[in-house]
Amino acid sequence: MKIPTMLACVFAAVVLNAVEFSLFNGKDLVGWCSFSDYNATGGYSAPESTWFVSEGKIRSTGTPFGYLKTTRNDFKNFKLRLKYRWWRKTAAPNSGVFVRMDSDGVTFIPRCYENQLCLGKAGDLLGLSGMPIANLSPNAPFNAANPLSGITVFERKNKNIEKPFGEWNDLEVEVNGRTLVNRLNGVEQCRVNGIVEKAGAIGLQSEGGAIEFKDIFVECLP
Repeated sequence: MKIPTMLACVFAAVVLNAVEFSLFNGKDLVGWCSFSDYNATGGYSAPESTWFVSEGKIRSTGTPFGYLKTTRNDFKNFKLRLKYRWWRKTAAPNSGVFVRMDSDGVTFIPRCYENQLCLGKAGDLLGLSGMPIANLSPNAPFNAANPLSGITVFERKNKNIEKPFGEWNDLEVEVNGRTLVNRLNGVEQCRVNGIVEKAGAIGLQSEGGAIEFKDIFVECLP
């Protein structure tokens, strides 16, 4: 049976979007770019660069604060999955996974949604730099001069899902329209309907925790 040209194109696009692909080649940081806020160091210094590749994994020392983001900024509706763990003990292990990053800003906090990885709070969802979440109120009205303003927090459903130090955690994030769902170690932590519907980059955060990431895959949704 011959498929009409227009229908064939639509079918091919759907199949293409359904393919999962890797955001990290396991060798270097091609496809990623970093931002560091040297006014925010995280309270300790490290001999290594903030971001580097070690044994097929992306590592961050957590200092200074900042982020590593994809050079692609057209991720709107997608499923993201990755593994993370803490590889060096620090005083306050903290990091996050950013989605729908639509600007860099001038500090370590960009305008985006953060899937929280802070030890003891992993699975929370944060709207940063004024990004709204449903009908929740931010900690304070967003003021570009104050990077800690305009933060909205949607708390996770479950507690104590995180693995002990040195063990790998599995994070899955699905973003579709105005809905975001994240799962930590197979357990749904957050499901919220009421986020900004727009495309952006995907980012990994440096915020005081020596963290590493691997097996970073994304599937774009039609």
